[in-house]
Amino acid sequence: MKKIFLIVFAVLISVNCFAGKADTTSIHQQCVLFSTYGDSILRGTSDSVRILYNEKFHIAVDSLLKDPASFDYSFTSLKNLSSLKSEDDRFRIYTWMLPTQRGMKYNYFGFVQVYNEEKKKFRIYKLKEKDYPVNETTEFIKTADSTWYGALYYKMIHKRHDKKDQYVLLGWKGKDKFSTRKVIDVINISVTKVEFGKPVFKGPGKIKSRVILEYNASANVSLKYYEDKKMIIYDHLSSSDPRPESKGVYATYGPDLTYNGLRFKDGIWLLESDVQVGNETTPEVKEVELNKDLRIQRKE
Repeated sequence: MKKIFLIVFAVLISVNCFAGKADTTSIHQQCVLFSTYGDSILRGTSDSVRILYNEKFHIAVDSLLKDPASFDYSFTSLKNLSSLKSEDDRFRIYTWMLPTQRGMKYNYFGFVQVYNEEKKKFRIYKLKEKDYPVNETTEFIKTADSTWYGALYYKMIHKRHDKKDQYVLLGWKGKDKFSTRKVIDVINISVTKVEFGKPVFKGPGKIKSRVILEYNASANVSLKYYEDKKMIIYDHLSSSDPRPESKGVYATYGPDLTYNGLRFKDGIWLLESDVQVGNETTPEVKEVELNKDLRIQRKE
C-alpha cells in the first residue's frame, strides 16, 4: 500500500479546523510523536503492522481527547484523521479508517467529543463500527455509538428548524475492490448519548434515516453540499447492465450524467431530481486518484 496515504489526504482536503485560544502546546507535541502511527496505518508493509499501529493510534487519540485543549486543536499533523467541529461549538467528531487485505477490507474508527454546557466539561464517546450488509435496510434504522455505521466524514452541515439543531454528515466508505459507498447521515447529540440516523430524507416511498450510495469502485461519484444552492447534490446512479437481475448489484452502478438534490425545508430534506449543477461537479473526494491508488495496492 505504497500510495494509500494520498487517499486519506484527498478525503480530508475539505476539512477546515482552526486552532482556538486554548493552550495546545502539549497536544501539538504529542501529535508530532503520534503522526508516524497514522502513516503506518495507511502504508504499513503488512496487515499485522497496520493493525498494530491502529491500536496504538486509537489509544493515543483517546488520551489526547481527554485534554480539553484538544477541542481547539487543528490536528493537521495527523494526516489520516478527519476532524469536524459543529458551527455552534457543541461537539466535534473524529474519524479514520484502517485498510487491510490490499484494499479489500476497510474498518472505521472514531470518537465524538461533546461539550456539556451545564457541567462545563467534555464527554468522549467511542464509536464502534457494526457491519450492515444490506443498504436497503440500513437506510431506515437508527444506530448508536456502539452500533455505528462507520465512515470517514469529510463535511458537516448544520441546519436549524423549530428551535432544534440538525447536523448532517457526508462521508466516504470504502468497501472492497468491487464497490464503494458514500453516505449522508445525521448525528444526534443529547445530554447522555450520541446516535446516528433520523427520518428526515424524503423521496419516493418511505422516508429514510440516511442515504447510502453504492457504486463501482472505479467510478467517480460526487456528493457535496452547494452553499449557493443550499442543497446536497449527488450523482444519480444507474446500472450499466440493462438486465433486470443487475438491480442491486452495485458493482455495475455508476453516474448516468444526471444529479439528484436534497433541499432542507421545515426540518426535512426533500428530494429533487434532475438538478442542474453547472460546471461545479468536482467530487469532495478526489476519487480518480483514490481509485488509481487502490488498484495499484491490490496488485502488490
